[in-house]
Amino acid sequence: MQTLLDMDFSIAEHAADSIFITDTEAHVVYQNPEARRMFRLSDQELYGQRVIDKIAHQYPEGNPDTLEQCKVYRAATYGETARDFIWRVYRADGSPFYVSCTASPHYNKEGIRVGAVFFATDITARRNAEEALVKSTEKLQLAIEAAELGMFDYFPQTTEVVWSEKMREHFGLPSDSIINSNTFYLGLHADDRERIRSIIEEASRPGAGGRYQVEFRTIGLTDGQQRWIFLRGQVHFDADGNAIRRVGVTVDITEKYEAEKRLQVAAQHDSLTGLPNRALLFEYCEHLLAQAERIGANSAVLFVDLDRFKPINDLYGHEVGDKVLQEVARRLLHCTRKEDVVSRLGGDEFIVVLPRVHGSQDPETVAQHILETVARPIPIDSLQVAVSPSIGISLFRKHAEDLAGLIRCADLAMYAAKRAGRNTFRIYMPEHQQFAIDKVQLEQQLKDALDANKLTLLYQPVIDIATGQVVGAEALIRLADANGTLLSPDQFIPIAESAGLIDRLGLWVAREACRQQQHWQDTGLSIPSMAINVSASQFRHPEFASRITQTIDESGMDPTCLEIELTESTVMDNITEAIAKLTHLKSRGVRIVLDDVGTGYSNLSHLSNLPLDKLKIDRSFTDQLESNESSQSIADTIIGLGRALNLEVVGEGIESEGAMRYLRHHGCDQAQGYLFSKPLSAHDFESWYRAHDGHCH
Repeated sequence: MQTLLDMDFSIAEHAADSIFITDTEAHVVYQNPEARRMFRLSDQELYGQRVIDKIAHQYPEGNPDTLEQCKVYRAATYGETARDFIWRVYRADGSPFYVSCTASPHYNKEGIRVGAVFFATDITARRNAEEALVKSTEKLQLAIEAAELGMFDYFPQTTEVVWSEKMREHFGLPSDSIINSNTFYLGLHADDRERIRSIIEEASRPGAGGRYQVEFRTIGLTDGQQRWIFLRGQVHFDADGNAIRRVGVTVDITEKYEAEKRLQVAAQHDSLTGLPNRALLFEYCEHLLAQAERIGANSAVLFVDLDRFKPINDLYGHEVGDKVLQEVARRLLHCTRKEDVVSRLGGDEFIVVLPRVHGSQDPETVAQHILETVARPIPIDSLQVAVSPSIGISLFRKHAEDLAGLIRCADLAMYAAKRAGRNTFRIYMPEHQQFAIDKVQLEQQLKDALDANKLTLLYQPVIDIATGQVVGAEALIRLADANGTLLSPDQFIPIAESAGLIDRLGLWVAREACRQQQHWQDTGLSIPSMAINVSASQFRHPEFASRITQTIDESGMDPTCLEIELTESTVMDNITEAIAKLTHLKSRGVRIVLDDVGTGYSNLSHLSNLPLDKLKIDRSFTDQLESNESSQSIADTIIGLGRALNLEVVGEGIESEGAMRYLRHHGCDQAQGYLFSKPLSAHDFESWYRAHDGHCH
């Protein structure tokens, strides 16, 4: 009988695989050169030993590795065959490698089992590649899941379709739904279907490159939900240029799209009122006016500006002011049709665009409706707030052919409405443009006068009612126009405010008045006090108090001779800050006068906290003292308030003996007005004062 040692191993000696031959007890009796190289065991180390005892290994699949379960042992001992099983083998130095194994029983020529043959092929490179592929696939899957990507694979020639679960979700389908070549287009929004079909067909055209990306809406085929989807695809072609495969990914961008839409809406709408802002107004009305031009329709623009809005902010704060603007916006929408456009330009300015009107009657009707609706009291908590609109109207084509021109003309007409007494409307006329030109020219004249120190101060005396003596003068600014005519403050102060010149103007008045007061003192003209008016803008400046004290110091005048006149709304803008500034001035001896009492919104609690010296009754009440009971009641109240707070009371605008008698009889302290003297130049005031002073003595 042939033994194992008598066998011819010439084939095994040249084999590319490792070969071990064992006896029936699985002891190794032979290893070929490749086995010797791969496992790094010498014949002396290995022969007579079991493979399982000498070669450290494990089954990657986790199978147990005991002698009875060793496949080589079972092949040698029991004659079992095991094919293509994997060992992870560890060499003596600890380095691992993978082998694909086959263990078969070995028989001699007589058919007697004499042992086993064990083949091992090094598959380390392949196994590493497979593991890397698995890891890469896992990472890709994780990335796809993290990005919530859908995937699709479509073969046009066979109509075979493969969709991932997320792809199904993007089309509103359950994970077990059946997909065919029509599913994609059936799930598209009807308005997007042909556009997407055209894009994909173009990408599938030979020579087109094959890449495409699109955004579209899907309507869930089972849930009916609309989604915004972004798709990036690639078409593969065969050698003849035929499209043979379309693959790609999809992502649900609904949340992103809706967020962008919200941002776009926010960017195009006023955050306070929700009305279209200037940008959206122009974008929308460009199409409206173009349509009106095509069909020959008439259109109109209304420029709405609120009267008496600033005192609301000054008195009640911006929160109340914001609520007023929101209510005005609602009322404007109520006054207009759905096709009309209501926009907030900013502040208290609104634009109403009427795309279709008949002549000027339609916009006039709308304007009158707005006047009546907006002027109704606005309830805010316990308050009843009232504003009124001034409205300018311009007509498409007649006054301008674009929105910017129409707004400009309506704006000019709105200012004409304000000049006409407010709470009314005006249709644009060419002379309104001349007023705008005059306004620009007047602004330039004001700048030139400031630069050249050519403004003028006039002085009006203040009289003690009991003695008739002069107790002070009020400095009143004038601006000479191109013809040398002196313009009153109401003609140029609003321009100074809008042009940002009011601070310079106020500082000039303070310096010139203090200089003149000190000059009179130096020349023996004992005018007890000099009053100057302070605008709200000037008073709000952080350095206002220090500027006034610096001006006093530079002039050398006695601070107790200076009176600062402020309106109620000015000090009520920020009552805490106002008290701090006025207290600082008061500590230097400056006297504080509250002007235009009765026209504002102050209350007794606020007045009692202010460091005041005088109250002035506005001329709108003193004008009618002889005949108007309401004016008399208001004057009496102010005089009584002065007594209660230990303040002097001045009646201004006194032009009749009757008004003077009324004030004297009811205990008013001082008076000024044309009854005594009109405002005079410094030289004329000196002459008037000497004559008056001599007469009194």
